[in-house]
Amino acid sequence: MMPKLQQSRKRAWIKQRKRQKSFSNNQDFYNSRKWRSLRQYFIQMNPLCKTCEEQGLIVGGQCVDHIRPIRLGGAMLSVKNLQTLCNSCHARKSGEEAHIDKYEL
Repeated sequence: MMPKLQQSRKRAWIKQRKRQKSFSNNQDFYNSRKWRSLRQYFIQMNPLCKTCEEQGLIVGGQCVDHIRPIRLGGAMLSVKNLQTLCNSCHARKSGEEAHIDKYEL
């Protein structure tokens, strides 16, 4: 028989932290047929990473990114609000955007 681990107990004197909403609450949108078909079309038309291309590098893009994030009021399905990025450029941009409040813009 395996020993059981003790479950942690709530401590009344310690405030419980509220769970923060995840950075992207748009999971239904990103799983939608409209987004997947637009993404496929856009990446075929723009196969290179825009940021790397501006630096004179030729790197294939793997991500279709919203230039102005949806949570900050960017258009979801507008081609004008999209750009193709490689994984590292997309991670860098998303990391910077995580610290932007919608009132700062």
